[in-house]
Amino acid sequence: MLIPGFEWFVAWRHLRDPERRSRRLLKLGVGLIVLSGVALAVVAIASRRPHAALHGTSGWSPSSLSATYILATTKTGACIGLAVGGLLAFLGALFASFTVFTAISIFGVFLGTGAPIVALSVMSGFEADLKTKIRATKADVVVNMRDDAPFTEWRAAQERVGAVPGVVASMAYLESEVIIKHVTNPAGMGIILRGIEPSRAGKVLDLARTMPQGEGKVEYLDHPEQIPTDEADLLRSYPSHQDKDDGKDDDKEDGKDDGKDDGKDDEDKDSKRAKAKVAEAAAARIVRPGVLLGEELYARTLRVYLGSDVDIACPMCGVGPSGPMPKLKSFRVAGHFYTGMYEFDSKLAYVSLAEAQKFLGMPGEITGIEVHTSTPEVAVDVASEIERRLGPKFEVRSWEELNRGLFAALKVEKVGMFIGLVFILLVASFSVISTLLMLATKKGREIAILKSMGAENSAVLKIFVAEGLYIGFLGMFFGLATGIAGCLMLSRWGLPLDPDIYYIQKLPVVMRGSEITLICLAAVGLCCLATLYPAWLASRTRPVEGLRYD
Repeated sequence: MLIPGFEWFVAWRHLRDPERRSRRLLKLGVGLIVLSGVALAVVAIASRRPHAALHGTSGWSPSSLSATYILATTKTGACIGLAVGGLLAFLGALFASFTVFTAISIFGVFLGTGAPIVALSVMSGFEADLKTKIRATKADVVVNMRDDAPFTEWRAAQERVGAVPGVVASMAYLESEVIIKHVTNPAGMGIILRGIEPSRAGKVLDLARTMPQGEGKVEYLDHPEQIPTDEADLLRSYPSHQDKDDGKDDDKEDGKDDGKDDGKDDEDKDSKRAKAKVAEAAAARIVRPGVLLGEELYARTLRVYLGSDVDIACPMCGVGPSGPMPKLKSFRVAGHFYTGMYEFDSKLAYVSLAEAQKFLGMPGEITGIEVHTSTPEVAVDVASEIERRLGPKFEVRSWEELNRGLFAALKVEKVGMFIGLVFILLVASFSVISTLLMLATKKGREIAILKSMGAENSAVLKIFVAEGLYIGFLGMFFGLATGIAGCLMLSRWGLPLDPDIYYIQKLPVVMRGSEITLICLAAVGLCCLATLYPAWLASRTRPVEGLRYD
């Protein structure tokens, strides 16, 4: 064996030889955990019955806002108390089992392992969430013509793309910058109008998932006559029906009224009159092509509803006697989508491909073909194969190429965070060096006795290497368990975030085995390197020096 069992036993006895055992820190940590648990239980009960728990017993009657703030503050403090109490209890358990310096060294390795696991898992969660949002509005592979040449023979190209292994579906699209406006925003604003094939959109894009239930459908782009009407927008668009025949019904009913239940009759008359106005306006309403709007555009900028009419203007699409002139067309809101990315939700609108070609004056022409692959990882290989089959006239790019700058920045940020967190392990490794140096000085007599009994320098070297491995593996094991447990808790309950600010409801967490393995190897590797000098120094100790004063 490389390190016999005797060396392991001696190393373990060296680490577990405290002069005095203290359990005060352990008791403090456990007490803090108990108090925090009680506080969380009280918050849970008070949240279910806030008035009985906060108002009824003490006679104190704070406002609802104050009670909510108190509960939220108490819950946050209790969660922090649980975390701090757990760390104190763990450190106290180490103090009760090992020497003080050994306990501090193990605790340093524990922090240096657990903290990077949680941090990098959260970073990976943000990266995965970003990829999901991009795939909801952008395909895995995009095919365009080079040199801005007109893309007219796209049906043949689409058939060849569909025959490539790894391609699940493809869809032609047409894109242009336009101006959209509504009566709530008469000045208008610039957006990106994308014409898509609604029958293929469900297989290429994830639009259906991003659209709220019952608030629109992608199919409405092909069948705009099925779009529900917005009554307020309907009457505003057709004011001629608002006051029509208002006095006639009253005159007819006045002669027949017997004087009883006047209030109820008036309400029934108003309800019937309103329904008649809406029905009359709906019958006179023209069927307009549908448009899907991003959430920010739909709810905050234009403030429209399902069935509202909006005007879209293309500054350079019309042709007049003096040349290009603006072209204006009305569309009907067929729904709205929420991707969670502000640039998409505030600047993107979808219409059917046929309507986009007609409106933009580009019959039979498209901007490109979007391709959905079986997995995002094969997009690069699929893009290379598509480019080989289509020829040099076409430019084929995967989602990684289209978003190269964004994901490169995320990668650099993750690497920088890993390097920064590894400094915790470096500090812990210096602690391991100091611990082993003190052990080598303190255990000089025992080392001298072993050498006088025939132990070689290599045996002493192995003992101190084993001590470093004990510290590294114990700290790594507890850090690994705590890091994974923390990630699972964040993934299960999550840290709630304000979606209006962060565009995400809770902190995303994705654990990756490669990252966790790298962290564990770094922890054990640094601890092994930290043992080399103290072990070499202890192995060079001469027996006469250790026994000089005995």
